[in-house]
Amino acid sequence: MPTKTFFRSLLVFLVLSCTSNYMCAQNAGTLYNEAIALRSQGKGLKAQKQFEAALDAARKSGDVAMQMKCHLELAELKTNVVNYKTAIEHYQAFSELYRQQATARTQKLTDSVSTLESEVVSGNKEINRKKKEIKQKSQQIDSLTTEQLQSKLELAELAVTNKETEMKLHDAANAQRLLWLGIAMVVLVLVFLLFEYFQKRRSNAILKTKNDEISHEKAKSENLLLNILPDMVAAELKEHGKTSSARHEIATVMFTDFQGFTTFAEQNTPEDVVALLDYYFRAFDAIISKYQIEKIKTIGDAYLCVSGVPTKNKDHAANMIQAAMEFQAFMDVSTEHAPTGVEQLKMRIGIHTGPVVAGVVGSKKFAYDIWGDTVNIAARYEQTGEVGRINVSETVVEATNGAFTFEYRGELEAKNKGKMKMFFVVG
Repeated sequence: MPTKTFFRSLLVFLVLSCTSNYMCAQNAGTLYNEAIALRSQGKGLKAQKQFEAALDAARKSGDVAMQMKCHLELAELKTNVVNYKTAIEHYQAFSELYRQQATARTQKLTDSVSTLESEVVSGNKEINRKKKEIKQKSQQIDSLTTEQLQSKLELAELAVTNKETEMKLHDAANAQRLLWLGIAMVVLVLVFLLFEYFQKRRSNAILKTKNDEISHEKAKSENLLLNILPDMVAAELKEHGKTSSARHEIATVMFTDFQGFTTFAEQNTPEDVVALLDYYFRAFDAIISKYQIEKIKTIGDAYLCVSGVPTKNKDHAANMIQAAMEFQAFMDVSTEHAPTGVEQLKMRIGIHTGPVVAGVVGSKKFAYDIWGDTVNIAARYEQTGEVGRINVSETVVEATNGAFTFEYRGELEAKNKGKMKMFFVVG
């Protein structure tokens, strides 16, 4: 009675195990199909989670083929392109599972060869046994009479002939089987090697494509960062994850402002206003890029830039005046190329040389900025200037070392700064 109970329990356990494995396999397939559907709908993150769930289910059910498919899909998902380490891990997992299956198939083939060799050994043993029997029969013949001997000799010879014929046929059959088995093994090995070669080429091509995509995206990110921050500051941010502010004892700051822009903005659409600003500021960006000048920001229709920061430049003042002259020259000839319906605008420019503090503050939407009284004074020189002219301070005149001609305006009142010496750039 206990034996029957034991076998019943064992039978129930096996049925439950098979049912569980079947349900896991079916669940893995369902999850995988759902992930494929999510990916085709462009839901990359949801598809990734669904593929990972299918992978877990396939592992529980021991479904190696499904595991390989999940690893390959996860490696090729767009959400893993930037995180290339995750993609490479899935490709490695896929390759390991493939190698395990290939090893199992090779072991089966080796076992088949071993079985055939065992059959050949058994056949040789049978032949040896028959030869021993023949020897025993020969010994019996010696004791027979001449007539019996003659008769039995003929029968023995016939039996031997038949046995030898049978052995030859058996050996020929075995040789043919071994030949075909050898040919089959060679073909299988060639097929396996070819499959492995093309699979490796495909994997390498996929990896190269992914690496190229990652490199392209990385280059785009770095170019975007360099477009926002100076090269030196961007390099510090990438290396340390943050930047430090620095004081620069000598730098030249320029402010520009359009006269009549407020009226223009009130009388035109926002699209026209943005188009006008984009037209002029793009031209200013191109000009300062030739003179080692760093654009800081635009404030409405005002344009702020600095020379000598963050990289020191002994010609910071001269470079800034040269750029300012090109600004005004562009304003003088820009009417015919400006957006349709825009009247010619005039611009004031103020420049001052002195110490500034520069750096990046905050942790979101990085922006490189400068602070200090030098920035405020440059703004005052712009406000007290005249349209079409470049108004500079005495420190700017001194920093240019006679490279330009200036017109002394005298000491003029500046808001919150009192009287300050001012000069117009003549040429």
